[in-house]
Amino acid sequence: MQRVSPTRMNLLIRKRQMKIARQGADLLRKKRDALMKEFQKMLKPIVQAHRELDRTAREAVSFLALALGKDGPEAVRSAALSSAGRLRVYREEEKVWGVRIPNLRAENVVRKSNERGYTLLSVSARIELAASAYERLMAKIFELVPLEARMKKIGQEIRKTSRRVNTLEQRVIPQLQAEMRFIRQVLEDREREDKFRLKRLKAKKEKKF
Repeated sequence: MQRVSPTRMNLLIRKRQMKIARQGADLLRKKRDALMKEFQKMLKPIVQAHRELDRTAREAVSFLALALGKDGPEAVRSAALSSAGRLRVYREEEKVWGVRIPNLRAENVVRKSNERGYTLLSVSARIELAASAYERLMAKIFELVPLEARMKKIGQEIRKTSRRVNTLEQRVIPQLQAEMRFIRQVLEDREREDKFRLKRLKAKKEKKF
């Protein structure tokens, strides 16, 4: 414990600091609890999103392998080059207990057949199925990435908030309590000494008379 001057003013200061520290710890605990609930709510959707992503990926790879085997790499490559286009992705943010949570939103990921840049007469049904499957896969990825980014950000904030709570509860508040006990003890000792001196002075005066 740092050396603290045992005065009534310092005792009042420590009392105010204690009040602020306890209020801060209480608010941080509420924030941590709210973030924990948000974190737990996300577990099921993320597990489900991973399962759907895996299923869609297997389906897309299966369709692509069939197209490559039946139509050949050149036909698949030609269709891919024809259907290449711009993907619009928007980054957004929301706040959860003051924490900025990133979010991604993509437009026109899954397109109609006539929006892919080639005619249905120029490609086989197998290539069309592969293109559709990979677009669905991209859509699933854009669904999962924001969820994982959100979970990561909330997890980091939970750890940071827990560290602050622990610092207040295990270091700041105990130190303030120790300093207050020290100041009170010194002030009480001084008060007893003053009373004792006053008694002695009073006794000496009474002897003289």
